[in-house]
Amino acid sequence: MDKRSSFSKRKKLGFVIGAVIVLMLVLGYQNLSVRNSFSLSNGDQQVINLYLSEEVMDPNFGGEVFSVYDVLKSDRKTGEIYIWALIEEYYETDAGLEPGTGMSVPMVLHIKQNEDAFGIRDHTLPRDGSYYPEDIKTLFPRSVQSKILNYPLRYMEGLTEEMEMKISTEN
Repeated sequence: MDKRSSFSKRKKLGFVIGAVIVLMLVLGYQNLSVRNSFSLSNGDQQVINLYLSEEVMDPNFGGEVFSVYDVLKSDRKTGEIYIWALIEEYYETDAGLEPGTGMSVPMVLHIKQNEDAFGIRDHTLPRDGSYYPEDIKTLFPRSVQSKILNYPLRYMEGLTEEMEMKISTEN
């Protein structure tokens, strides 16, 4: 019994040490990931919204373009922010505001590397059709690819609700 008890204690100790090491690795990776991410201020978020509304999609009905987005991940080292954007045009009719052109799409924002101000240089969208899955794999980090390819309805509903609130408060 003594040998078995001693072996059991060593086995438990080995398990505990292994669990602690795994926990330290996970926490260290998360900390590294956070340090390499952009910390977006309210002003930075406004810059992104303005860029999405003015540079990504043109209104086809002469209306105003609104945007909301979900940051999927950002990488300060590459100067990229990976988002899912909902961009919609709304135009005035006799019946009130009507939706016009719109898009819901993942995209990569390429950030200007300037210490004084946050800016967006340009963006990249995945191509349509059979190119879409291939572009997701080449444009986005592995950690967000499955989220993009299976973008849940609940996230889309959240963006839609946010868009509705934005339109009702701005008009």
